[in-house]
Amino acid sequence: MPAGCVVRAHSCRGNSCARFTSGPAGPLGQPKHSPHARRASSPGTARRPCRLSPPGDKLMRLEATMRHPSVVLPTARQQMKLSRFIQENMDELLSEWNAISSSYAPSGSGASLGLGRHAEQILSAIAVDMETGSSETGQQAREGARGDITEARGSAAAVYGAVRHGDDLSVSQLAADYRALRATVLKAWLQTGEPRDAERSPQILRFNDTLDQAFGESLVAYDAQARRQRAKSQAALRESEARYRGIVNTALDYAIFTTDAAGIIESWPPGAEAVFGWTPEEAIGKHAEITFTEEDRAAGVPAEEMRVAQAEGVAADVRWHACRDGSRVFIDGATRPLIDACGDTSGFLKVGRDTTERKHWDERQQVLLRELQHRTRNLMAVVLTIFDKTRRSSPDVHVLAKSYTSRLGALARVQGLLSRLQEGDRIAFDTLVRAELSAMGALDEAGNSERVELSGPSGVYLRSGTVQTFALALHELATNALKYGALAQEQGRLSLRWRAMRLDGHPSLHIEWTESCVDMARAADAPHGSGYGRELIEYALPYQLDARTSYELGPDGVRCTIEVPVSDATSPDVMTHG
Repeated sequence: MPAGCVVRAHSCRGNSCARFTSGPAGPLGQPKHSPHARRASSPGTARRPCRLSPPGDKLMRLEATMRHPSVVLPTARQQMKLSRFIQENMDELLSEWNAISSSYAPSGSGASLGLGRHAEQILSAIAVDMETGSSETGQQAREGARGDITEARGSAAAVYGAVRHGDDLSVSQLAADYRALRATVLKAWLQTGEPRDAERSPQILRFNDTLDQAFGESLVAYDAQARRQRAKSQAALRESEARYRGIVNTALDYAIFTTDAAGIIESWPPGAEAVFGWTPEEAIGKHAEITFTEEDRAAGVPAEEMRVAQAEGVAADVRWHACRDGSRVFIDGATRPLIDACGDTSGFLKVGRDTTERKHWDERQQVLLRELQHRTRNLMAVVLTIFDKTRRSSPDVHVLAKSYTSRLGALARVQGLLSRLQEGDRIAFDTLVRAELSAMGALDEAGNSERVELSGPSGVYLRSGTVQTFALALHELATNALKYGALAQEQGRLSLRWRAMRLDGHPSLHIEWTESCVDMARAADAPHGSGYGRELIEYALPYQLDARTSYELGPDGVRCTIEVPVSDATSPDVMTHG
């Protein structure tokens, strides 16, 4: 019924009934002009839509009015049966009941939207049920019909109970629905002017009994719905827990474990054992600080991590951790607090991934980047030095361009050799020699020549920092031989011998470069005295490579010796003792 309207009682002498009509007045059942009408309660009564709150003042005032009505006493011809009253005033009764029940229903429950039809079916079935049981003579004849009515009422009441459970109402609020329905109906009926007499009492008792049966049916349905919901929730929880356990138990790259509020380990899945090495029997019961490094424990990192997690909800755990065997593992993870039902921290969940391999790769990448930057700077310095030395020893621009290009080619070849090496590899001396002489055309595709003799063991490895300078020295010797010496004259011969030896406990390479059968008169124009190659051999190699060198012009060619430390990777099998 719209707010501000009243149900008025009118006498109908023709059919001995009282009828409700709506009009601008007070609450339901209070006639606007009745001298016995009671003043309505304040319409501003506060509503409390809390699940566990009891029904509000409006319902209690309604029940009090039902117990102590202020009514007129009409004649017997004005009396109306309660069942008929319900049927004829269904809309008004439901409107008033909805207004009361919505005052204590949770916000958004839809109490007055989708439930009115269930309450209407309940009331209709109750009214008809009261009619069928109102006379002794007609009761047996109507017994079959009453079965259908009871079933209809029970179905509506059961649906109503299930729906109210879905609205998240408590049992006390469901009971309050029926209390409100009872009070609404009886108050409105009593305010029609019906006296309290023996004829009315059986109707009230019958109404209460039938309504109680409906409430019981709603309660049974409510409980069944609650049990189904609990079973469904428990099944979903079990499934979720099983899925979680499966994930945790198979994620061996992840160390996932829990502690209590003090940091004592409570669970230790297979992943934690795989990462840290402790078995569950060894880890559970110990403090989580066993997984921290000694320096982190001394700095109070475990306690600080739990403090931050509790204060901020999460604490990053990205650091090196200790393992059972004394090794270290790099963990990329976090620590989160476990909150109980009271909002207190009951423990901590630690989740971390073993990223040790990635950490090593990151560190190696940084090393390689720094090494690349260093080598690039050195290479640029070498290029500038080569240009400066070549410029000073070149009589004109054409000679400068040719010599400079040749030397850059040698530098490029050694860089090509270095670029093809795998991690940790070294360049063997014989590989470097053959690459340089082949580039000069002194060796054929098979690496042989009638005028060049190469003699020495394979597997003598140069230090990575010496390769570039050493290759330039070989290039200068080969270039001079090709332009002025043994490789420039048909009768000339070149002999290159080397051997590995151990001097003062360290591996060294001894090289002898000997040119023979050279007409030194024809080679008189060669810049042997102050050329870049000789300067590189006599000054740069000793200074940069800690080498021992000699360079002299013999009667039939150049003789050069170089003794330089080599890599420890050189096999002992090729060593001789000097």
